[in-house]
Amino acid sequence: MTIQDAKQYLKNNTPILLAGGISGAKVYDIAGEYVLKCVCRAELENVGQYDTYQKEAIWYEYTNSRKSGYRLSYLPEILDIYYTDEELAVLMKCYRTILRNELDTMLLKKIMEVLAAVHTTCIPAFLDQEQEGWQQKQSWKGTETQKQRNHHRQANLLSQEQISASLAGWCSVLDEHPGIFSQTPLKQLAEKINRIIEWHAEEEAVLNHGDFHWDNLLFDKQGNILICDWQGVCVGAASGDLSFFFSRLNADGIYPDEKEVISFYTRKVKQLSGKILDLEEICQHMDAADIVTSFVFWHEYLHGNDVDRVGGIYKKMVDKFQNFCVL
Repeated sequence: MTIQDAKQYLKNNTPILLAGGISGAKVYDIAGEYVLKCVCRAELENVGQYDTYQKEAIWYEYTNSRKSGYRLSYLPEILDIYYTDEELAVLMKCYRTILRNELDTMLLKKIMEVLAAVHTTCIPAFLDQEQEGWQQKQSWKGTETQKQRNHHRQANLLSQEQISASLAGWCSVLDEHPGIFSQTPLKQLAEKINRIIEWHAEEEAVLNHGDFHWDNLLFDKQGNILICDWQGVCVGAASGDLSFFFSRLNADGIYPDEKEVISFYTRKVKQLSGKILDLEEICQHMDAADIVTSFVFWHEYLHGNDVDRVGGIYKKMVDKFQNFCVL
């Protein structure tokens, strides 16, 4: 099966648009056996977002190349890839999504083991932040994989305009529930957000999925977990993937014992790389990642929500900030 075969199938049959593609991609079912993901720059509301889809295509092409030596077990099988600066298509096998009611301790353990495999994968040169980057249209062909080494991320501090915008955004959300929430800790957080970012940047950088959550996990026929939707693949902090995974579970009303689950992750990292991680330090970095993400982004999604949902997210952010012992 090739992309051309898949497009011919869509012409000859009623197209079935799968769930997803909300951010601009069109994802089609192909005979129940394959999935075709198509993106056209001109059709995106934010044309700059096309670069993330192109990066995903380059990542899949790199990891499917014999020269790369990857063949990563946690990736879906990619059958065909096509991309230009204006449009792209990726054809992959179809896999089963994981249902919420399947969640148990053993499944969380498997998910953490897969994430540990991602974070211990060597970083390709085109993703390494110390290179000029894939945005410079440097081909992946012939590039070498970066050896795992200790290096840290650049602290991407927020401008005063960004801080003010996030503060105003949160205040407007809280104002929808007058007299319920104190805005004092929010304003204190705004004053210290860049200090949190500076400390958090000291965490060692690893290969990151960049959008690691439940809906991007799949089961193959053998019950192995695969990870899809790699638009956010990058060099980043392990705690970023971890905190985002738990924040999405929490938003769905699922509250596992985070330290117990993360202990599965640390044991697998040690098994795969020999590296011994400090559980408490990981949790502190997860808190930092969660505080920053919540402050910068969550207010955008909370307008019109009921007081319990707003309060749950706001209280979690504020409590973590007030208990943050690194400042």
